[in-house]
Order: sequence, then structure tokens, then C-alpha cells
Amino acid sequence: MQDYRDQQIKQMSYALRQQQQALGQLQDQVSNSINSQNIQQPQKPMQIEDIPGIRTPKWYVVDVDFSAGDTSVRFNSAEIAPDGPFIITQAAPWWKITDTVAANFYGTSGVAPTGRTLPCTATPLLLQSGIQSIDASQSATFAGQSLGIADFFGGTNGIASLQDIPEFSFQIEIAGSGRYWTNLRVPAAAFYGWGGQPNYFGIQGWVERTDRITVHCTPDTAIPHDGKVQFVFEGYQILGPINLSEQLSVSG
Repeated sequence: MQDYRDQQIKQMSYALRQQQQALGQLQDQVSNSINSQNIQQPQKPMQIEDIPGIRTPKWYVVDVDFSAGDTSVRFNSAEIAPDGPFIITQAAPWWKITDTVAANFYGTSGVAPTGRTLPCTATPLLLQSGIQSIDASQSATFAGQSLGIADFFGGTNGIASLQDIPEFSFQIEIAGSGRYWTNLRVPAAAFYGWGGQPNYFGIQGWVERTDRITVHCTPDTAIPHDGKVQFVFEGYQILGPINLSEQLSVSG
């Protein structure tokens, strides 16, 4: 009886060793197969360009209404579509005239320039104006006189050719995170390149899908007539349920 039990134990031990050997061989085969196919774990994207997804051009506009004489800060926001995150490559603010009363504008025109678009600062106009002095064809009172900066904006001579241009400073906020791109008010002039072209960002900004981008507008002088700021953000949208903060996070 004891010999029978010893024989059974030997057979079971032999069968167990056979199974362990077969399992080891199978593990070696799997490891060799993975190495031969050079299978690698996907790497975390290092920058936005590494994230897969269809790109499509996109513009978002934040409208902020003002009335003549306003001096208080106002703000508004635009919601990013759920299609995917919005990548911002450049931005520029513009002033859309909504006033319909001609008398509210400098000059003698009987028609208000309703619907016309201006920069949110006189700086682009001054940079490329080329004006150095009043032309001799002007009335004798002004002939040959040089213009000072105050004359452009309402000096004693009454030459207020730029008084209809508003002056603003801006703060841009990503509403979902409460993060400001700057804690200081940035003069509108900083958003225009030479000749009024929008400035491209040195690094791309982004807003997650369904989040909001908020623009805080501070009049640096009293608003000259009824109108609205139209802050235009240009770039592209990556289509898909993508969260850029998670994709680009160095942790996890």
C-alpha cells in the first residue's frame, strides 16, 4: 500500500514539473514575440502637436457692449463648443460702432458711421499715419503749424481727429480654472502688430471644450460713442473628447 502511494506522489510530482516547464516555455515564447515585433507602450504627448485628432480652423468672438461715457470695467465670455479643445494662435480686439447719432462723432458729417470697425486704440493709426504737420492748404490759422499729440485728441485748436477712437486695456481669463493669462491690465496696443496685424502668440494657448474664455475690458478714457468690443480669438479646434490638461500632464 505504501509503495502505491509513493508511486502516486512521484507521478504527481513529475506531472507538476512538466506543467511548470511548459509554462516557462510559453512565457519565453510570448516574451520573444513581443521583442521581435518591437511592441512599445504608447508615450505621453510632449506638446499639442503630438496629440492625435482632426484639426479644423476656428474663430471665437467675445462681445462686450458699451455706451457713450462709460468708464467702468465690463466683461463677457464665449463658450467653447463640445467638439474639442480650442487652440489659440493669435487674438486681437476690435471696436464695432453701434451709435446711430451723427452728432456724437467728430466732424460735420450728417451720417453716423454705424457698423464700422475700428481698433480698440488709436496706436495702429498713429504708427502708420505719416502725419508730420498740417498741410498748407488748411486755413491760415493752422497753415504750417506742427501737430502735438493733444491736437489729435482734442487740443486747444479743436483738431480732435482721433477722439472717436476708444482706448482700452484687457485681461483674459479661462473661466473653468479661474486662471488669468495676466494679472495686470494689458493695453490694447499690445495686441496689434505693425499696421494693425494681429500678433501671433509665441506659444499656443488653449481652452478646454465646454469651458469659457472671458474678456475683461477697462476703458482707459471715457467711451466716445455707443459701441462694443469684439475680441477675436483665432486658431483651430481638435475634434474629439480630448482633455489637453490631462494629455499634457507630466504626472499620472
